[in-house]
Amino acid sequence: MKMMKFIAMTILFATLLVGCGEKGALIEKDYFIQINEELQTPNSNGHYVYALEGFDEDGNEQVVSFFAEKAYDKGTLLRVPRSLQGYTGEPEVIKADEIPKNIKGKFNLN
Repeated sequence: MKMMKFIAMTILFATLLVGCGEKGALIEKDYFIQINEELQTPNSNGHYVYALEGFDEDGNEQVVSFFAEKAYDKGTLLRVPRSLQGYTGEPEVIKADEIPKNIKGKFNLN
């Protein structure tokens, strides 16, 4: 009986670990950002450092800091995944039609 409980708990724990590691997990949100500053110079590691206001799909504002291997032109739209702990994933360049409708008004889309 104890062995069955152990196996069931192990399977449950493994399932939770795999589920939380996926992109859609509750521990991560995508933030939509528009580059609103001129081109930067890279840091000593060759990365560009950004700290910009972003909005999640519900319109909540958050300053999102991230590194990029290349500089983005002013006006570029990005989707940046951000965990609740503040870690960011790889920024993805997106088009204006990929921004949720309810937050489009927060961006300069001319």
